[in-house]
Amino acid sequence: MRQRKPSCQFTRLLGLLVLLCLPGASGAQDVLFPFVERGRFGLVDHEGTVVIGANYERAQMSSEGFAAVRFGGAWGFIDSNDSVTVDFRFERVYPFAEGHARVQQRGTWRFIDTAGLPIGGDEYGSALDFSQGLAPVQGSPGTVVGWEPQWGYIDTSSAFVIEERFTRALPFSEGLAAVEVAKKVLVLRVALRWGYIDSRGKWVIEPKLTAAKSFSEGLALVRRGEEWGYIDRTGAFAFTADFDQMYSFSEGLARVGKAGAWGFIDTTGREVIQVAFERADDFSEGKALVMRGGKWGFADAEGRLVIPAQFERAHSFRNGLAYVTLDGRPGYIDSSGAFVWRQSR
Repeated sequence: MRQRKPSCQFTRLLGLLVLLCLPGASGAQDVLFPFVERGRFGLVDHEGTVVIGANYERAQMSSEGFAAVRFGGAWGFIDSNDSVTVDFRFERVYPFAEGHARVQQRGTWRFIDTAGLPIGGDEYGSALDFSQGLAPVQGSPGTVVGWEPQWGYIDTSSAFVIEERFTRALPFSEGLAAVEVAKKVLVLRVALRWGYIDSRGKWVIEPKLTAAKSFSEGLALVRRGEEWGYIDRTGAFAFTADFDQMYSFSEGLARVGKAGAWGFIDTTGREVIQVAFERADDFSEGKALVMRGGKWGFADAEGRLVIPAQFERAHSFRNGLAYVTLDGRPGYIDSSGAFVWRQSR
């Protein structure tokens, strides 16, 4: 039985946090963006037109045609017509990815389809989203001292295609997944090492790495001993780098930091945007969120500020819009820096 839509009269104030979650494959014009007015959340379209009124306690950016919203203390999903497609019954939810959403109920995780039906009967202690047809999941905690649940991978029918044998596991990216394994001496874990497997669970890069991130644009950020750098799909270092912090590649550039300043390198390791910004985020839709003079703005691939550093708060561009706060009023800007929606005074 579907629950009725919430009344606009329910006006308990909540914080201004907007949960900006990266959507799936739907086009930017189809995505709905959360906004907040008088402590209530609704959704606007790409042009800033209110599509779903501010009737909910929280809201997430829509994905694959559905938006997660919270009402009565529980999360569910609605469509673009504000019809409830998945009843409000979950403690936590994530956007749909490849037709399935990760949801938490009574402390455990499972996956549902777009009708709200669970896939399989299994519940998990932890889970990550589906990517390339597989999702990493971890079994529920046991009661045996020293035993910790392992991670494996399920398909969209909830069947394990890669058995639970990893201490940590990341989603598949570019055909490979970074996983961690460990040897044990009695109940102690020793010799934790990362490697990469294919979709059959076979080692492509043997577990000899101290740390590893997912592949992005043909390279993966790893640490081998005390050395940080980026490896190719053979496991060989494409280059090493001497920065305090490094991140994965996005749109041909990787964010790096040193001595509290941030810049970007290209896939050869060359510093193409000087490490000079106070803070920075990854490139997204041709622009990087950067901080200069204590304010946020957006830089292009040459490091030029194409949207001035003027915002007190800001998120990276997603599906054509970026959520920002200017003079205490939040809103969404388009790629030119113009507001398409802004919270009323």
